[in-house]
Amino acid sequence: MSLHVLGIRHHGPGSAFHVMKALESLKPDIILVEGPPEGESILSWVSHKDMQPPVALLAYVPDNPQKAVFYPFATYSPEWNALKFAQERNIPVRFIDMPLSHRLAQPEPDKEEAKENIPRQIRRNPLSYLAEIAGFEDTEEWWEQQFELTRQPEEVFFAVADAMIALRSTVGDAEDESEHEKRREAFMRRAIRTAQHEMYSTIVVVCGAWHVPALLEMPPQKQDDIILKNLPKTKIETTWIPWTNERLSYESGYGAGIQSPGWYAHCWNRRDDHGVEWLTHTARVFRNHKIEISSAHIIETTRLAHALTQIRNFSKPGLKEYNESIQAVMCMGEEILMRLVWKELIVGHDMGTIPEGTPRVPLLTDFEKQIKTLRLKLSPDRKPLFLDLREGFDLQKSIFLHRLNTLDVTLGKSKTTRGKGTFKEEWEICWTPELHINLIEKAPWGNSIEMACNKYLTYQADTCTRLNEISTLLEKALPAELPDGVAALMQKLDTLAASSNDTVELMDTIIPLAHISRYGNVRKTDMDTVEMILSAVFYRMLIGLPLSATGIDEEQAHHIMGKISGIHQTIGLLNKDEYKNAWQETIRIMADNEQAAPLIQGVCHKILYESRYISRESSNIAFSKALSDRQNPNFAVNWLEGFLKDTGNLLILDDDIWNIVYGWVAALPQETFQELVPLLRRTFSSFNVIERRKIGEKVKHGKSMTPTTAGRLEGDEQRANRVIPIVEKLLRL
Repeated sequence: MSLHVLGIRHHGPGSAFHVMKALESLKPDIILVEGPPEGESILSWVSHKDMQPPVALLAYVPDNPQKAVFYPFATYSPEWNALKFAQERNIPVRFIDMPLSHRLAQPEPDKEEAKENIPRQIRRNPLSYLAEIAGFEDTEEWWEQQFELTRQPEEVFFAVADAMIALRSTVGDAEDESEHEKRREAFMRRAIRTAQHEMYSTIVVVCGAWHVPALLEMPPQKQDDIILKNLPKTKIETTWIPWTNERLSYESGYGAGIQSPGWYAHCWNRRDDHGVEWLTHTARVFRNHKIEISSAHIIETTRLAHALTQIRNFSKPGLKEYNESIQAVMCMGEEILMRLVWKELIVGHDMGTIPEGTPRVPLLTDFEKQIKTLRLKLSPDRKPLFLDLREGFDLQKSIFLHRLNTLDVTLGKSKTTRGKGTFKEEWEICWTPELHINLIEKAPWGNSIEMACNKYLTYQADTCTRLNEISTLLEKALPAELPDGVAALMQKLDTLAASSNDTVELMDTIIPLAHISRYGNVRKTDMDTVEMILSAVFYRMLIGLPLSATGIDEEQAHHIMGKISGIHQTIGLLNKDEYKNAWQETIRIMADNEQAAPLIQGVCHKILYESRYISRESSNIAFSKALSDRQNPNFAVNWLEGFLKDTGNLLILDDDIWNIVYGWVAALPQETFQELVPLLRRTFSSFNVIERRKIGEKVKHGKSMTPTTAGRLEGDEQRANRVIPIVEKLLRL
């Protein structure tokens, strides 16, 4: 009976090459791989012809899917190749790491306690210590030159074992070892003992290099039993999901920490390449982005890479040598162009595929079925999608994407609409592995997307207590065509609207309700109930709005001022004279209310002025009164901010208002002016650069001595009447 422990670097093509050579030579009758035992039930899919890495084994707690772990695999991962070797030859293969049923049952470690000291940093990447001893600043470069680019004999695993034994004996004091690592290695040793008791003659273990000494020098079984005693346990389910090169390159989160997955894939698939193929791919990347690269560039880059290799006394150029040569020759020294090579080639855009029939929750199966039916291609890259809702197929895509958003599964983000009307939608589609977690989390709500959405919305309607939350949910759900969920939301919205006296909350509700009303014509949905609730909320808001504008501080006034501006735009969107007239009357009441905050008075006067609800003379009188000497300067500057908010053109085009503001500022005492400068700067900072420049030019001329264009037309009705027929002819009226 023999035991062979092959210490590898996870996702290293060099390690994968050596593992395959060792397996062919040793001819094991069982293979033990570092991984979760819960994943053994789905290992049969590894050898399926439609299983194309990168993929990940997803393990999660059914009752709490956010407690999940991904185990990514690439074509060049040593573990993946060991699994395929066993499957193709009908050799028993087992995962021997700590079961996730114990690991995910434990509470999350405290962040402060999780801070690593120096030995733990070495354990996380022990090769960095060896690389430093060898004189390398970059661990990746050292490992690449020692293992990835050269064909070492099988004795490489003895060298790795000796190195790890020396490293752990030097810096890996047992007292520093975390409890989690102790348990992991105890479970690995238990699995090895089980295989030995089952009388397997040749046992091969494939695990991370750091664990090799702990598996070769096994302590008594009783010692491991004590470590593994009374561990908590929970239920675990597993499945396979697609993965991406980008995720493999992530160091944190669910990533694998591979800095250059595209380069590693090239090293695995093209082991005999001496740079020509890699640099040809690089040239193609530049050409695809309209950057001229000739064959001479490739030849010179190859020569430079090999020259650097000889200078550094390496056997073969590595990624560092190629990158430096590409930047010098193809990029003409420009570092920014290397980002293109890094994104497109060194990392790459590979995305794995999973065979049909792989075990998964019904909701995930329905999701994949609809993706296929609607011809939506999942991609980790952000891609635009334009939909015309008058087309049945596009409408179905829109409904599907809106339903996913209702479940908080953001496969697509809605962008600004292009084209006239509301029949066009623009989306940005981007797939990430976390979407599978979000879908699995919603699986208890139903076996199909539609069923889960309706039940999830009904649940949210029961638990929501704020009116604006319900209206926001309704705005999100209505385009998804979910009658049961929408009915529950409408009922809760009606109940909350009838009892709400919070004016700000009512204002927040009107805007999404107006957007819902706008969708009614496009989606051909009955909007009678929406209109009824909108009307009730609107008039209830009008009753409380004047009172809410009095007795408030400046911060509250700014908040309500923004709400008033948003409601004003919404009223224009609804385009109903009944709402428009009632709104303008309420605005007039607040504009004339001397108890209202000056910011509110100012913005209300601006709305009345722009809507032509009051005459120019009335507006000028109100402006002069607000900025008169009898007013408090702080009142005047806040009133001015409310009136001029985001409307610098008023000062540029209206000479009457300009003269009033100019005269008021010019008459301020020096000390008062200095006190008001920050407030004035806040007002003028809302103007764009062109407006500020024109105002600055106008200041040079002081007060305007000429009447405004509008004033001239009002003063000469005969001249204006002569212009009208000409304009009608030009416009073909």
